[in-house]
Amino acid sequence: MSGTGFDKMGGSTVPTEMQQSWCGRVVARHFAALPLKRRILALVSRSEGGQFTSLSLRAILDRHYGVRVGNHSYGSLLEPGMADRDTVIGSYVSIGPNVRRLGAAHPVDSLSMHPYWYNPVLGLVPADADVERTGCEIGHESWIGANVTILPGCRRIGIGAVVGAGAVVTRDVPDFAVVVGSPARQIAERLTEDQRRGLLDARPWELAPADCRAALERLGDGVR
Repeated sequence: MSGTGFDKMGGSTVPTEMQQSWCGRVVARHFAALPLKRRILALVSRSEGGQFTSLSLRAILDRHYGVRVGNHSYGSLLEPGMADRDTVIGSYVSIGPNVRRLGAAHPVDSLSMHPYWYNPVLGLVPADADVERTGCEIGHESWIGANVTILPGCRRIGIGAVVGAGAVVTRDVPDFAVVVGSPARQIAERLTEDQRRGLLDARPWELAPADCRAALERLGDGVR
């Protein structure tokens, strides 16, 4: 396991170093053959400080589910099956419960929309019959509220963006935008132009929490 890396935040002491235990390494290596996969993954993740800091969770999501997750991000898209393949989640991303990222849609222009006739995994059609499956990048320091659905038309949710609870995201979300509704529409933009430019230049999400906090304080945030 890596160093302890404890910081005091909000009056409590929390682990902030990214961690991987020897047990986590073994589980990550043999995950495909394990029974009770999700239960074992939850135990390993908890032993490594939870979703914020578990490197084994990130390795398993990348290797077996095609989902890449940056440091210190957390939420329902880190649960296996909640994000389709080719999802990339940045660092310090906050994701509410029951968020789903879908990378493909049923072919509404076809005579039949059943997956028998387009999903080659089911064994009835060749690989070239598959529908388009899109990826999506979720930017650093973004916040996605509870019960959000991200549809295939959305390829990127920007850095520092906010997606309101219950939104249905059908297209890209700009950096620092606030979007709500179904389909999601922009209603505001976060921070001042100088603050946005300062964050994009400083890139504090690339730093460990203590250094990130210091960088935010230098930018005048105060880290409330």
